[in-house]
Amino acid sequence: MNFYLNQSRRWRLTTLCVLYSAQGIPDGFVRIALKVYLIGKGVPTESVGNVIAMVSWPWAMKWVWGPFIDRFEYLPMGRRRPWILMAQVMMALTLGAMLLVPDLASNMRLLSLMVLLVNICASLQDVSVDALAIDLLPERERGIANGFMYGSNYAGSFFGGAILGQCILLYGFPTAVTAQIVVLLCILAFPLFLRERPGDLFLPRIGKQRTASLSEEEARPSSLGQLFGLLFKAFSLRSPQLAAVLAALSLITVNSHLVFWPAHVQRQIGWTDVEWLHLEGRLSVWFGLAGSLAGGILASAIGAKRTVIVSLVALSACWFAYALTEDSWDNKTTITVLFLAESTLAAFLQVSMFALFMGLCWPPIAATQFTTFMALLNVSNGLGAKLAGPIEATFGMGSAHVALGCVQLALVAIVLAIDPNEVRQTLGDGEIVAESPASRETNTLE
Repeated sequence: MNFYLNQSRRWRLTTLCVLYSAQGIPDGFVRIALKVYLIGKGVPTESVGNVIAMVSWPWAMKWVWGPFIDRFEYLPMGRRRPWILMAQVMMALTLGAMLLVPDLASNMRLLSLMVLLVNICASLQDVSVDALAIDLLPERERGIANGFMYGSNYAGSFFGGAILGQCILLYGFPTAVTAQIVVLLCILAFPLFLRERPGDLFLPRIGKQRTASLSEEEARPSSLGQLFGLLFKAFSLRSPQLAAVLAALSLITVNSHLVFWPAHVQRQIGWTDVEWLHLEGRLSVWFGLAGSLAGGILASAIGAKRTVIVSLVALSACWFAYALTEDSWDNKTTITVLFLAESTLAAFLQVSMFALFMGLCWPPIAATQFTTFMALLNVSNGLGAKLAGPIEATFGMGSAHVALGCVQLALVAIVLAIDPNEVRQTLGDGEIVAESPASRETNTLE
């Protein structure tokens, strides 16, 4: 692949990291800031869980975006930038629509819809940025780049959760939403001034002479039908199928706990919303960042499969530790230590699964297949949030944590049955039949 050599690697990586932080802002805002705000308003746990679930469903369906982003584009501006710019603008506009609804927090149905729309736009941006990273970054740089990018997502979550959460508590919901819009519009400048390849335009130019862009010379799959055919072939193998099951189940425990546990701590144990916001919105973000870096390092050292097993066992031990220390939950230090351990291990698990899934992706459709795994992880997120209310109603708090530990430990059996090398050994590297530049002109967004 031809890289735009006149553009520094540092600028490319900076842009990718900033875009990843943009995805983390609305996620942290809803999962942390809005959640704490709603709990403080006395909204029932089940209703809070339903709103939080709306964050995950668009991400669970984001595999739909992959083939369209791979197939359709406005090539004069690059293959990925038009999608990224459109998604970023739509995120800001949807947030702006929230300001037009008085007392939105009292209308849970409309609030859920708004959260859903914002995250549809964010999921589109995420798939576009992942595709841009695959296009721009040499293979030898992808490991460290992924570490920085995922860390930037945590930074965005910190801003959305801690900073905007504090903004909600001090200045109200509309002010926090306005601040989020301003930041997202500032971030828009980074992809606007990015060049994927020489000759790419800043903005569409109609009826004027221009230098041809190298983006218009890039090969791509010949049809959506071909993309889906290759995807079906890759998932016909056992290991990708088992990995898909793992992705759909692995984060249910974490995300259900992140809904029913804060509600229990604030309503039954007596923590204030400010105290919990400091723990989840500030401290846990940095421990999660440390866990993600550690997971990436260990996956490189001992292999992704072993790292996933280690993380599952460690996280199950954390759930059992919650149950064993139930008599000490009135001690704030106990809750703080356990929650920070949970945050570290949850990030550790996710990054190790990323590495495992990447190894199971077939090169001809790596971007689309990886997006499918990520979508299934978000199915797991949504199921967890949705199940928080039933878990709270069915189990006592101690028994609930024992159940979480058993579920987490059972997933080890799935990982043991996965062969990380099965895809390459069975299907090889594969090839895609590409279109000529002339034939693709009729299929662009131009």
